[in-house]
This record gives sequence, C-alpha cells and structure tokens, in this order.
Amino acid sequence: MSQQINLYNPLFRKQEKYFSTVTMMQALGLILLGSLLVYGYAWYRTAGLEQRSVQTEKSFQATQVQLAQASASFGPRQPSKLLQDEVVQMDNDVKARHQIIELLGKGELGNTQGFSEYLRALSRQTLSGLWITGFHVTGLGSDMAINGRTLQAELVPVFINHLKKEPVLAGKTFSMLEMRLPEAEKTADGKPAPLPPYIEFSLSKAKAEPAK
Repeated sequence: MSQQINLYNPLFRKQEKYFSTVTMMQALGLILLGSLLVYGYAWYRTAGLEQRSVQTEKSFQATQVQLAQASASFGPRQPSKLLQDEVVQMDNDVKARHQIIELLGKGELGNTQGFSEYLRALSRQTLSGLWITGFHVTGLGSDMAINGRTLQAELVPVFINHLKKEPVLAGKTFSMLEMRLPEAEKTADGKPAPLPPYIEFSLSKAKAEPAK
C-alpha cells in the first residue's frame, strides 16, 4: 500500500509583484519634492549672489562719490580774489612807473632832471616790506607827497630817515604823516573779505592855512 505526500505548498510559489497606483504616486511625489528642494536651494544661492552683487555695486558707487568729494576738497582751489586784486594793483603800479620813466625820457614833464633824481632817490631807499604806490611833486620840489604801503608801521620812520640821506631830498621835510588800514572789501557772497596784511601811509607837507 502506497501513500503520496504532497510537498508543494502554494505559499512557496514565486509570486510576481506589481507597483500599485498608490506606490507610483508616492514615488512621483518624492521625485517632485526632491526637484523642488534642489530648485529652491539653487534659487536661494542665486538670490544671495544677486544681493551681494547689488551690495557690491552700491559700495562701488559710494566709493566713487567719496573719491569725487575728496578730489573736490583737496584738488586745485579757486584763487583768492584778494590776492588777484593785489596782483592787479601791483601790475598797475609797475605800468604807471614805466609810463613815468618813458615820459621822463622824452622830456615831456618839464624839469626832467629834477624828477629823475627824485625817482632815483626813492628807488634807492625802498626797504624790504615797504613799497611806494604814488609820488607827487610840484615846482622845484617845494610841495611833495609820497604814498605807499608797508607790512610794519615802524618801517615808515626808517624810510623817512633814509630819504634825508639823498642829496636831492636834503632839506625837504614832511610835516604830515597819515597811516591807515586799507578799506574792507566784500566777497562775491556779500561777506566782508579779510583785510590785507599791509598798512597804507601818506607823507606830505602841510598846506598853509589861508589868512583870515
């Protein structure tokens, strides 16, 4: 008597597995989420770079503005109007002296010998820090006036003593001495300009008062 034993169990049968719709949707969701994360990170990096680029551009522009301001502050300055006026005045004085010398050479001022000697005497006795701006003499020198400027008031008496040493001025006296500060000028905006560093002076002979 024989007996068959069935050793086959359906549980041990190889079964094929298939992805369900839910599984596929979950996989696609994970892929989409991963893509979004990658895109978000890339956008974050790009936005950061753009922001730093904008900040760098602003910093560069600010540096350019500061450089322009520094160039304007320390660059060539406008010349002082006071100094310009002083140069013009001195140039006019030189031209006036040249005209006088030219007239003296042509003999158009009458007593040219006497006038020439006066001018030579004044040029010889000019001191450093003191200069002549005007000279007037009439007749034979009995009436004489000298106008000038000085950086130091004490130079005027020294100048007078030096003039006494000149033969052409021997015996000539100045009975009037006036010293004054130059008139204050105004700048372009209407404010008073700084006074020049010199003092104006005038030497002359007092005029006789008319008889009463």
